[in-house]
Amino acid sequence: MKRFAILLTLFLLGMEIPSSAQRPEVGTSTAVWGSLPTVEELRQAATDGIPWVEVAVNQCYRGVPEGEQYPRMQRVKERIDSAGMKVWSVHLPFSRTLDISVADDSLRAENVAFLAKMIRRSCELYAPQRLVLHPSSEPIADSLREQRIGNAVASIRTLKGVADECGVELCIENLPRTCLGNTPEELVRIVDAVPGVGICFDTNHYVRGTVAHFIEVAGRRIRTVHISDYDFVNECHWLPYEGQIDWGAFLAELRGKAGYDGVLMHEVKRRRRDGSRTTTRDIVAGFKRMCEDYNELNQTKP
Repeated sequence: MKRFAILLTLFLLGMEIPSSAQRPEVGTSTAVWGSLPTVEELRQAATDGIPWVEVAVNQCYRGVPEGEQYPRMQRVKERIDSAGMKVWSVHLPFSRTLDISVADDSLRAENVAFLAKMIRRSCELYAPQRLVLHPSSEPIADSLREQRIGNAVASIRTLKGVADECGVELCIENLPRTCLGNTPEELVRIVDAVPGVGICFDTNHYVRGTVAHFIEVAGRRIRTVHISDYDFVNECHWLPYEGQIDWGAFLAELRGKAGYDGVLMHEVKRRRRDGSRTTTRDIVAGFKRMCEDYNELNQTKP
């Protein structure tokens, strides 16, 4: 009754409940299983305390004959439902050739049309809250970067229209090396050119600066995340606490400066840093430690 009275008072005063009062939830990409996850693997994830998944559509696309792609996507849907899990996001397929910024206009149109089809299929099957899209592949020469940015923006504008029809948010992921969006400033420039598009912040992909700087620049444009650790040199996709990221501080920045209260979606490798198999229990253990570090950090603030 006391908690109800507090919440009612906040509501009547027109105040928002601070995000720090809301416990975050944990999710995992289906990519952690390498191939299509089985019902048993998904049920184990749910038992371990993971309610959310991100469907990595590449598992149904790369190296898969066209006629088999949609049936594989359907099987993933059936297995997720059987396990009682929920889809937070869908990671749209990507490859070196499936590039929405490519200079060849006919190829770019073909790639955009294919991704539009995958958006419609994904929304029909999974009803996700977020769609994650890569703005390019690589390598990209400096002399072509401006042209490729313009091409990516045009493609994103088209694909956002498809996402809007499906009632789902389109989020563009930051990428490393010479890919587009390899700095928060460049990614913000791309997404701001198409109002309503968000950012997927991959903690492994910004290797030119700090996690805190990325969050500072991107702010509330961050609408979903890919959680994994690395060595501050190149992407590693290790479990949290196997690399160099300060996870308590990360969560404080993410919730405080970006106002993020969505799922903490883990995108980690099948193998841990020591070579052992990554388990969903490992993911949950790291998530709980992250929350504990975050809470301890909040308690020590003056």
